[in-house]
Amino acid sequence: MNNLLTWIIDTLNATALSDWVMNNAVVFPALEIAHFLGLSLLFGSLLIVDLRVVGFAKTLPIRHVEKFIWWAIIGFGINLISGLLFVVGDSDRYLINIAFGAKMGVIILAGLNTLYFMKRTKPQLDAGLESNQLTKSAHAIAWLSLICWTAVIILGRFIPYVE
Repeated sequence: MNNLLTWIIDTLNATALSDWVMNNAVVFPALEIAHFLGLSLLFGSLLIVDLRVVGFAKTLPIRHVEKFIWWAIIGFGINLISGLLFVVGDSDRYLINIAFGAKMGVIILAGLNTLYFMKRTKPQLDAGLESNQLTKSAHAIAWLSLICWTAVIILGRFIPYVE
């Protein structure tokens, strides 16, 4: 482990916030629950949006999926906060974990994909285009989103089992 990473881990472990997360009987379990609920909101909402974009559930007007985008953002916010608290609380477990590193990499990719979605696909949805009228890149963005967030879930489950 390099000196910078060791310093970051030692610094985080010495904080009162780390102590609060790790030494309070209800905080870590509450964070686990929040993280699970946030992920459910995020992935469940994106599942509806992405599957509708690629052509499933054609009876659901595509303009209505925008409501689910906001639920996904709320879910991501919950996961961002709970995830940061996990890292601060148990930094020597997370920051050296290869599954955690891979998960963060995939989240960055998913975030870039989301920015592209907001710039290129959302205007098509706002214009009322149906799935079969959307560009091929819109469909690719939706599939990539599903793949990335599924990978995030799988990598998250690997964290406790790998170093």
